[in-house]
Amino acid sequence: MRRLRGSESERGAIAPMTAMLMVALLGMTAFAVDVGMMYSEHAQLQNGADSAAIGIAQACAKNAASADCAAPLSAATSLAGNNALDGSTNVPQATVNLGAGTVDVKTQSRTASGENHFSLVFARALGIETADIGAEAQAKFGGISSAEAIPLTFSQCEADPTFSKGLQFFPVHGSKLADDPKYACKHQSSSGFELPGGFGWLQHSGGCSVHVDVDNPWIEASPGNDFDSTCTGTFSAWEARLKSGQSVEVLVPIFNTACPLKKGTGTNPCGSSPYGKSFKIEAFAQISIRGWRLIGGGTTYMTSEAAALDKSLGLKNSDTGLFGTFIKKVSLTEAAELGGPTKYGALSVELTK
Repeated sequence: MRRLRGSESERGAIAPMTAMLMVALLGMTAFAVDVGMMYSEHAQLQNGADSAAIGIAQACAKNAASADCAAPLSAATSLAGNNALDGSTNVPQATVNLGAGTVDVKTQSRTASGENHFSLVFARALGIETADIGAEAQAKFGGISSAEAIPLTFSQCEADPTFSKGLQFFPVHGSKLADDPKYACKHQSSSGFELPGGFGWLQHSGGCSVHVDVDNPWIEASPGNDFDSTCTGTFSAWEARLKSGQSVEVLVPIFNTACPLKKGTGTNPCGSSPYGKSFKIEAFAQISIRGWRLIGGGTTYMTSEAAALDKSLGLKNSDTGLFGTFIKKVSLTEAAELGGPTKYGALSVELTK
């Protein structure tokens, strides 16, 4: 029987093949580990850029002269560093454009020793020691031009652009109190046409929400003063929040014309309305709700301060409306478009990049 022998030329081939495979495996390890670390680093840098842009935009919306708005680079460095696991992030750019209402922030990796790069680990075996990793974000701030809001609107004479009136009672539009000559909202517009006070329900479809755009300001009014039944669940949720000590802050549109108008002279401002009964929206406002009395299918609930105001005003059961306070607040309103007026302090901030 003959023994099968391998080729003499194949002797010693395993060692160099193993060496070559080790190099390949080392390269794959370097790629997998270092790329994973780079992805983690980029996520931290992006979080830092987003946080800095939003934080500075909120500061600018509240007060353009604030320290964070006036010195955005310092603010961005602090905010971005808080989002880094090692607490160190380079911020090569942080700028504010007050005219456009934008904040731009760029972040970059920084080592513990202060070098502006990301140090690789396994890739060093391949001669690649560092990588340049960065991120950028842009936030926009300003007044709201369009948004999804609760389907009711208040008169501009009820509004409080100085935020000094405190707790108020907003009667239903067209009610006896709203039409009382002694009531603050009984006045004439510049054209001599009457501008009644109070608030009014708006026509809408679906749930307790309506899309309002100040660039397309005419909204059809819902006839009558009956409670909007689609808002039953919303008011129940408000009541639960108020009872638990939480706040209820809502975005509402403010109208400057309620149609039809009467007793005026000159050009009727309702002539451009595509609807018979309608409201012309001027801007948005934030209101902190304290209670309500809404008949026609609605409910009644008052906090202690609303009940005290109800008593001091001598309101009767037929005096229906809301109790609330105008507030100035910067919110992250996802359903809002910016670029509108800031008259009543309804400001928003959103990430645009």
